[in-house]
Amino acid sequence: MYKKLLITTFVSLTFSAAVYAEETCEITFEKLPGVVQASALKHLVRSSITKIEAIQDEGITKYEIESKNDGISKDITFAANGLVMEIEQGMQFAQLPLAAQNAIKKDYPKIKITEVESVQEFYFDVDGNNVDGKSVEVKVLASGDIKDDDATDKKD
Repeated sequence: MYKKLLITTFVSLTFSAAVYAEETCEITFEKLPGVVQASALKHLVRSSITKIEAIQDEGITKYEIESKNDGISKDITFAANGLVMEIEQGMQFAQLPLAAQNAIKKDYPKIKITEVESVQEFYFDVDGNNVDGKSVEVKVLASGDIKDDDATDKKD
């Protein structure tokens, strides 16, 4: 009986993990939705694009476009409606603000830097009122993910 329960649990967990796994597929620029193509061309030079991936994650589709221009890498993630979700851009350690450089040197004095990226994550601030009249502030990503699961109630 115990063995049957163990096998059933293992199979259930394996199936659950597979259902929620992120699926990635490399695609061409032409296979991007038109709004994503237009948005991408506002941020990137077409000839600099090196890779495009369609990403399915929990029923939401997003597109990551990798590019390299004049030796600088830039990856942009777009929502299916063309909104920019995140920008990652390569940079030199010396380009970090001095306070950031000093913090790294202090906490990791023997570190050998292999990569530095500037990361910008875009979200929307949504303010509203709960049923009980309290104000609520929520950060939501273009993908529909709520950034702060604990919506902050603020008293007026």
